[in-house]
Amino acid sequence: MPVTLFVSRPAPLSAPLSRTDDAVVIPSACQACRASCGSDWVFVDGVGVLTHRTGELCSVAVPFDLETGQPLASAGAVAA
Repeated sequence: MPVTLFVSRPAPLSAPLSRTDDAVVIPSACQACRASCGSDWVFVDGVGVLTHRTGELCSVAVPFDLETGQPLASAGAVAA
């Protein structure tokens, strides 16, 4: 059965929101160890690794195989 989508706005927004006016930077914590440096998932040779924004690997997060999604032994299993 086909799906009918309903639009909640009659027209698109007239202009993009400003990225500089009234901007507030909210520091984020690492998803795994809660360090205040923030974190991002990166992929190194097919392995997903949680990396702090300072450039170091998170020692608490478990890396995973990108193809299978299976967790790997430890962050030390991935070369920095």
